[in-house]
Amino acid sequence: MKKRWMLAALLFACALLTACGSADVEPEGELSLVDEQGEEVSLTNKERATILFHFTEVG
Repeated sequence: MKKRWMLAALLFACALLTACGSADVEPEGELSLVDEQGEEVSLTNKERATILFHFTEVG
C-alpha cells in the first residue's frame, strides 16, 4: 500500500514538473488584461513588473 502512494506521488510530481516546464520559444500572442481604469495592461512586458490580485467571493 505504501509503495502505491509513493508511486502516485512520484507520478504526480513528474506531471507537475512537466506542466510547469519552461520552453525556449516566445509566446505566440500578446497576453493582456483590462485594468479598473479600462486600460489594457500587457503581461508580457519584460521592462515593468506586473502584480495580479485574484479575489474570490467568500459566502
